[in-house]
Amino acid sequence: MLDTHTRRFVWAIIALAAVVVVMCARVSVGLDEYSLQAAGFFALLGALASLLAYDLPRGAAGNISFIPLLSAAAIAPGLSVVVACGLAVVLAEVIHGRAFIKAAFNTAQTTLSIGVAVLTYHLLGGVALFPGQTQTIVPFVVAFALFFVVNTACVSGVIAVSLHQRFRDLWWQNARGAILYDIFAIPAVYGFAYVYARSGAGYCFALAIPLFGLRQLYKTNWQLERINEELLQLMVAAIEARDPYTSGHSQRVAEYAQIAARAAGIGSRSIHRLAMAALLHDVGKIHEEFAPILRKPGRLTADEFEVMKTHSDKGARLVAKVSAFHDLVEPIRGHHEAWDGTGYPGGLTGEHIPLWARVIAFADTIDAMTTDRPYREALTPEAVRSEIEREAGTQFDPSIASRLVSDEHWSSMAVAISNNLAARPRSVPAPTPRAISVVEGARASGAA
Repeated sequence: MLDTHTRRFVWAIIALAAVVVVMCARVSVGLDEYSLQAAGFFALLGALASLLAYDLPRGAAGNISFIPLLSAAAIAPGLSVVVACGLAVVLAEVIHGRAFIKAAFNTAQTTLSIGVAVLTYHLLGGVALFPGQTQTIVPFVVAFALFFVVNTACVSGVIAVSLHQRFRDLWWQNARGAILYDIFAIPAVYGFAYVYARSGAGYCFALAIPLFGLRQLYKTNWQLERINEELLQLMVAAIEARDPYTSGHSQRVAEYAQIAARAAGIGSRSIHRLAMAALLHDVGKIHEEFAPILRKPGRLTADEFEVMKTHSDKGARLVAKVSAFHDLVEPIRGHHEAWDGTGYPGGLTGEHIPLWARVIAFADTIDAMTTDRPYREALTPEAVRSEIEREAGTQFDPSIASRLVSDEHWSSMAVAISNNLAARPRSVPAPTPRAISVVEGARASGAA
């Protein structure tokens, strides 16, 4: 059930789409036979591409329908194309069985994006691509760019409103991840339009078949990767079920690690791998020798603590058995190392500690500090921020710490912490205090 703010956002997009449709009608109706045929043909290709879409996290979807739809805008930039593209999305949404409000949003945001592209194309002097006619590429590229901006802004906006997150952060995450892919899509979009104008619909459809085939292959690979990640999460959840203090701990550490990684300047592709290392950072606790220690409600003895200190190395050895995880081994082994050399298992110092391990250390400690304990409540985001500033150069990499606590990055971390605090029950089952540092290595939390 969508909340009031989300519904208002959706209706605002619908209203904007209606305005753009009217403006396109005033600029170019495009009801001649050539325009109508092109609009119909590319709209059907767009509908077929929409049927091959697949769901992404946070309600987004992987979809290449924009390729034929933008090709149509180059062939016949006018109202007929805008309306045909909207109808193509409606057809795909009906076949998918989407709820009305979601179908309305998808239709409106596509219509709005295509409409803005068509208006921009006309404004910059772009002309319809007729057989044998040449045109400048600049109006086409600018129109494509604006389609990309409007489309990602609409999708990121509705997700930000529905999840109560910052639009700028979500939009940049979505845009940054897709921009390279979309740049490489420009020749495909223009190529479809060119082939249609030069050789007709038959050749254009033949060109589409391998593109859709590659898309299905990509979809299958992505779904397999997602299944593998979900199986990893299931395994981690099973391990954490042994310890009531750390239920959901690894998932939260993976979330916080991504924010800390962006503060550290790590690229988006590496962040995905780092998040996987963060998810698996405590996998060594699957060994049976840790079970009684994890269930113990009170403080651990010195001998028990020494056993617990072996979990990071044991986890690294387990992960090393999977060839695809070779880059995760050292971050998992080193996530309890401290900047000043007082961590474990290797007592590494400074930049000798792997970068990803230094990032995971922030996330691991943040979750420790924001977990309720019998002897203290979870710390607030601002209190955590102060602890990180205090431990910079001792427990934490001072350079990353400085960037993480800056307003630019800490706002995202504070939202994530607050959301997780709100989602977790504020109760602790064990009555006896237990040292946080024994399990999570959170020296900054003030534990013994």
